[in-house]
Amino acid sequence: MMQKALSSREIAFLALQQVEQEAAYANLALKKLLDQAGLPAQEAKLATEIVYGASRLRYALEHLLRGLLTRPLDQLQKDVRIILELSLYQLHYLSQEPYAVVDEGVKLAKKYCNPPLAKLTNAVLRNYLRKAEAQGKAALLPGEDDLRAWLRISQSYPAWLVDYLLAHFGPEQAKQFCLSGNERPGVWLRCNTLRNSREELLETLSAAGCRAQAAGFAPETIRVTANAAPATEYIRQGLCLAQGPASQLVAHALSPRPGSRVLDLAAAPGGKTSHLAEKMKNSGELHAFDLHEHKIPLIRDNCRRLGIDIVRAEAADSCLLPESYREWADHVLLDAPCSGLGVLNARPDSRYHKQAQDIPELAKLSFKLLEAAGSYLKPGGLLCYSTCTITEEENSGNLHRFLEKHKEFQPAPMEGILEMLPRSEDRQAARKGELQLLPQEQGAEGFFISLLRKRPD
Repeated sequence: MMQKALSSREIAFLALQQVEQEAAYANLALKKLLDQAGLPAQEAKLATEIVYGASRLRYALEHLLRGLLTRPLDQLQKDVRIILELSLYQLHYLSQEPYAVVDEGVKLAKKYCNPPLAKLTNAVLRNYLRKAEAQGKAALLPGEDDLRAWLRISQSYPAWLVDYLLAHFGPEQAKQFCLSGNERPGVWLRCNTLRNSREELLETLSAAGCRAQAAGFAPETIRVTANAAPATEYIRQGLCLAQGPASQLVAHALSPRPGSRVLDLAAAPGGKTSHLAEKMKNSGELHAFDLHEHKIPLIRDNCRRLGIDIVRAEAADSCLLPESYREWADHVLLDAPCSGLGVLNARPDSRYHKQAQDIPELAKLSFKLLEAAGSYLKPGGLLCYSTCTITEEENSGNLHRFLEKHKEFQPAPMEGILEMLPRSEDRQAARKGELQLLPQEQGAEGFFISLLRKRPD
């Protein structure tokens, strides 16, 4: 007997169940389930919307749920809690037929829980519909008049992060940062210039029914605006790679020449590694290191698909490379491990895996790596230090501390990206060798990029 195909809502439930019970990453759990299910495009889109939305707005959904229950939330069985939250996400945030959402929620509760919990699911969701009709949806969550509660609950950010944003950026910037972090990032591609131009890739995508346009900062950047499915095949063929627009600035900032010796530290999964190789026109020596052995195949696979053969990828502690690497490189990239606060919209549940105490620990690790990176650079060479976060401790704080301690280094103008930056203040910062991009200002990832030159002997 043929097994009944899973619905989009059931796939969303199973993905969120893995996130809750196995600490899985939402995007990875969902991708595996969708690959197995083979849902039609619209159904897959709905499952994705539910998983990402329910993951991203967890605190708002918990707040709604507490107002509908007669028992403490932590006493609710985990599976029925997941079912209620994904159903509330659809009812509160999506324009869907309420009856269908309630009916599907009850069916999931019957299948994965027990009859009393199915009855509870029906009662809670119908209670929500009554309240929303009587009071209006907006009244069920804190409003902007209490900004901290609105950011923490209605926008679903951890209290420590809300406090950090308010203290370092002020109310309006904190608000805009949180709003940008709740937007879907879209699909961004980097054209592989070893195999085609951006114009040629745009024509290829258009012929396949994919709507895309030249966008972003770098001359290789493409944004897909509709029907992204064909892009997957061209990524597989090595015509392009998925990479955010701010991330694509890093290789241009370092701008290694063909024939150079280049080190990429903390390199996995290899997006920037391959971009550096493209800048080098696949000529020279590019050694990529990452601490984690299981990530090395990601670097190699990306390079293989893109037709790159100058990259040597190995697992190693970048702080402890062999003595033969001392003053070996013409260019060094350290895209350092960081808190990732600049890419929260791309990783819907990542905000809940971070704590305030992580920031100084990550800054300490990055500084150690930065000192090691400096030792591998030849006199006269260039070192790019970058992160995908926005904290002072991990970014400018580390950079200025390094410059104070290592007088043999000085900031270098990022000539390779000046013409790519539309804002005059960003160009001015890049000329000084230190650029902080904020997601709420540039519509891209939050990214820190700096460039240093080691003084000649």
